[in-house]
Amino acid sequence: MNHTYYTFKNSHDPRAAEIVELPDKVEKYYYLKRGRTMKPHFPPSTALCLYEEAGDMLTDFISNPDRVLYVSRRTQELLVRNGLPDDSIEYLPFVLHDKRGRVVREQYYIANPLMCISCFDLKSSRYWLESDEPPEIGDVEQLRLREDQLPADAKLFRVAEFPRLMVIRSDLLEAMRREGLTGLNVQPVGESLN
Repeated sequence: MNHTYYTFKNSHDPRAAEIVELPDKVEKYYYLKRGRTMKPHFPPSTALCLYEEAGDMLTDFISNPDRVLYVSRRTQELLVRNGLPDDSIEYLPFVLHDKRGRVVREQYYIANPLMCISCFDLKSSRYWLESDEPPEIGDVEQLRLREDQLPADAKLFRVAEFPRLMVIRSDLLEAMRREGLTGLNVQPVGESLN
């Protein structure tokens, strides 16, 4: 079966809630951008608050500037049902506070994809290097994948050459849309990321 692939991007809905304080609250938060395990550094008692200047609408995917997947319990359960157990994604529960500091009833998680696949198409992607020796990608303007390098179980993964980029496969995306998950914002691989 042929699949298409998408990257996540932030919602631009002014009504939607947002979390922006991760770097201030979580030691080694940058592990979440690299696909490294965070469980030892992220106790379930970790509290994050909704950003006061964003909207009030809670969604299944909460927007943020850190390229982190903040997901509702509904989203977490869908990911597990679709074959993404704890060994491919780390689910990190946290305590979410509203803008007044009250605990939000619904459980939210950080979904941290641990599967990193070397599939960046160096020839047809547009990117710039942060360093030449060894070559290190600094940022990506347009992502292209070497799809022949993707294993059959790669539904949600990171691009090993630039792990800040998370990619979702079309069948998992369709399952999310059928479920009616809110706040999900993606764009097809190959489109400009800026």
